[in-house]
Amino acid sequence: MGYQHWPTNFSNEIRTPLLEKRVKKKSLRERIPARYVLTFLTFLGLGIQYTQRVNLNVTMVAMVNSTSIAAGKLNETTSDECPNIFTAANVTKEYPEGKYTWSPSTQGVILGAFYYGYVFTPLLGGRLSELLGAKWLLGGGIFFTSLLTLITPMAAELGVGVMVALRVIVGAAQGVNSASMYAMFSRWAPTHERSRLLSICTIGQHVGTIITMPTSGFLIQYNVGGGWPSVFYLFGMIGCLWFLFWVALVYNTPAEHPRISKAELVYIQQHLPQTSAERKSRPIPWGKILRSRAVWAVTIAKFSGTWGFTCLLTKLPAYLADVLHFPIQKNGLINASVYTAEILAMFMSGCSSDYLRKKNWLSNTNIRKLFETFALLGPTVCLVLVPAMGCNHWPVVTLIVMSMFFYGMVGGGDIPAFVDIAPELAGTIFGLANGLAGTTGFLSPLVAGIFLDSDHGGMVQWSKVFYTSCGIYAAGAFFFLIFGSADPEPWAVSEEEPPASPGDLSRKASVRSDIEISLSIHASGSAATWR
Repeated sequence: MGYQHWPTNFSNEIRTPLLEKRVKKKSLRERIPARYVLTFLTFLGLGIQYTQRVNLNVTMVAMVNSTSIAAGKLNETTSDECPNIFTAANVTKEYPEGKYTWSPSTQGVILGAFYYGYVFTPLLGGRLSELLGAKWLLGGGIFFTSLLTLITPMAAELGVGVMVALRVIVGAAQGVNSASMYAMFSRWAPTHERSRLLSICTIGQHVGTIITMPTSGFLIQYNVGGGWPSVFYLFGMIGCLWFLFWVALVYNTPAEHPRISKAELVYIQQHLPQTSAERKSRPIPWGKILRSRAVWAVTIAKFSGTWGFTCLLTKLPAYLADVLHFPIQKNGLINASVYTAEILAMFMSGCSSDYLRKKNWLSNTNIRKLFETFALLGPTVCLVLVPAMGCNHWPVVTLIVMSMFFYGMVGGGDIPAFVDIAPELAGTIFGLANGLAGTTGFLSPLVAGIFLDSDHGGMVQWSKVFYTSCGIYAAGAFFFLIFGSADPEPWAVSEEEPPASPGDLSRKASVRSDIEISLSIHASGSAATWR
């Protein structure tokens, strides 16, 4: 093999005089670590993915004939319990009427079609990313949905059936993408950086949502590039451009990366959970997975949090408009504030949980339980108080923003917990949980619609919507608090012989082989770049 007798104290012996000399003048790749490049591109990729997910929510208003939609609402019962404290001077539409006469129920079918595709593929995507590598699944998935986004205006012209089919395919492709991220970072993220890096990537999703709303509104309002079709063209082209950088700069594992520094390679491998060379060929222990309390705890916690998040995502604009009478401009600003609060909390919780872990002030399991409790019980308290505030507009808005700030604490809770409990099967476990959580995409609006069908402007009916979300939030919090864990499950890590000496206990089973592969790559094609 050529490296059979590689010294066990590699981390010390690698610091040859040549490398010591190089410390004085760091190269570009040492100043910008490869794992940070991966994190930044994943952040952008997930942001682009979400622009393609929610852009239809915004453009639908301009695509349909609003006059016919308004006529269809004449027979609905709408209470008007709160006074309208806003003037209507600035709510006049300046964009042309849409040409599609899709009824509200048809619009609901089109918007919900995404989730019918999304719920079936996360598990498949998680497993495929472990077998084949996440680079092409994640990158290729976003490239594919970018192409579908570009042809969305054409699909709308062809009819409702084509539009629904396209959105189902987009949802299925994005279900693969989300699980791939966890498989990728199970190989790239050192344990004490895991929460921070995964939180940054997840924040990209919400940044994408925030950017989509005002950008789409601007393009529609000023009829740029033909109005609403330009929204799909813009975000589709951005996704295709991102894919070029992804292909050039991202690799499945640190060992495969030709431009990673030797110091970073050793650092990553020494701070990863133990992995096995046979991880690809090992059968999935489905029986043990389905009997694992830790798996079900994080799955139920994710389902609970996603339910509340989806309910606010889909129904908050209607609540602000129908009950509190916020004009569309302020409505959009409040929605942006909600997601901004969540982003800040997600980043803060990711960094804080990593700091606590690094200092060993709490066990990893207690860290995850602490942040997940805040993430689920915080919104519970806030949303319980919303109906009590009645028509007090700004206290209600403050409580809603605070609820999403608390929910952002998942950055230190369930987000990194998937990699914690199953280092080698993170993609599969996340795929299972995300598939179940994805059902909230159509279940949560459906349940809310049942409550609101009789009176979508009444406080009593809206109270039922909020209290249902509170109950699900609280159930997930207590279940995770009792049964949750962040310790690696025995069936999700390699069963190999222990290291021969105490000095090697921190080294993982795959370190030597990965380093050998990487050094071979460097020796064969990258020697000149080490100067």
